[in-house]
Amino acid sequence: MIGFDFPLKPQWIHDVHVLWRPQQPVRELVQAALAQTMQELGGEKARRNTLTVILHYFVATEGSGQARRTMAQDAWAAYAQAHPAATLAPAYLAHIITENEVAHEASRFLTTRHSPGETVTAGELRRHVASRFGERKVALNAASAFLRTLDYFGALSPAGRPSEYRFVSRLPVVQPAFPLLVWAWWQRHLSPQVDLDAFAEDSAMAFLEADRFGVYWQSFQPALWVLETRLEGRRAALKQVTEASWIEALLAVT
Repeated sequence: MIGFDFPLKPQWIHDVHVLWRPQQPVRELVQAALAQTMQELGGEKARRNTLTVILHYFVATEGSGQARRTMAQDAWAAYAQAHPAATLAPAYLAHIITENEVAHEASRFLTTRHSPGETVTAGELRRHVASRFGERKVALNAASAFLRTLDYFGALSPAGRPSEYRFVSRLPVVQPAFPLLVWAWWQRHLSPQVDLDAFAEDSAMAFLEADRFGVYWQSFQPALWVLETRLEGRRAALKQVTEASWIEALLAVT
């Protein structure tokens, strides 16, 4: 749950990746991002706080201190160069949910209790998060940031009263973004086998439309996986079993 104190917009994440360069000093990326994106946040402190969250979740680096640099290759940056933020938004959201325990639990809780068109309150989510993670400020802040993030991504919208949101709809997923969803799932589960039905029902996908997933699984076979039908259900055998191999495979199909 560390590192999610401030909400994110998909465009901000995308902007940072467009500014990304290989082996770039992180301080240079930070300065470029502060100057060129998140301008609606106003003060530099607010932009810097939000940028810290983006870097934590979406920019791989090496080294430390003044020597900290971006990697030679970055799948998120490559996709941002090739596709608009709207295309990548479902993958951004799935990645946040897989990487943050509060967001993962909040996604499961909200979509189990509510359907599109219903009202979601910050109070009910904060109470649930407190029951699971305790009354820790870091957990409650993450819950609030996740609700506002869902608003920024278009899954929720303000419902009139403060701290109330309407569950608007699930985000549509287009084909180019689908490998990123599978990568996000793999980063949490680290399994070479994916149950296709369980994948569609995973908490990371709860705010996404899954009706085209079957088509997308077929689209990237055999480049990224091999589909199998067994007595226990439909599965995908992934060809990538390490982070490095995933990066290479994603760059090849960007």
